[in-house]
Amino acid sequence: MNNDRGIKDEAFVRKALDIATFDDGRWIANQGQFNGKDSDTLEASVKAALVTSASIYVQKEKLEESSITEALNVKTVGDAREFIDKYHDKIAKDLKA
Repeated sequence: MNNDRGIKDEAFVRKALDIATFDDGRWIANQGQFNGKDSDTLEASVKAALVTSASIYVQKEKLEESSITEALNVKTVGDAREFIDKYHDKIAKDLKA
C-alpha cells in the first residue's frame, strides 16, 4: 500500500457524496434505467449506484451487510427491481422516502 496517498482515495468519494443533492440522485439512477425488460442488462453506472446505496444504508444501520453482496450480484433490470422491492419498504419506513 502506498502511504503517500494519505486519504486521497477516500476523500475523492467522500467529497462527491458530500456535494451530492437530491437532483443528482435522480440523474445517477434515473428511473428510465429501470424501465426495460426484466432480462435487460443493468448499466454499470446504475449498478454502482445501487451498490453504493446499499453500502450507505448498511453504514446507517438500515440494512444488513449481506445486502451489499446482494447488490453486487444484480445483473439485470429485473434483478435491480427485485432488490429494490425487497428493501424499499424497510428503508422508506425509517427515512420517509
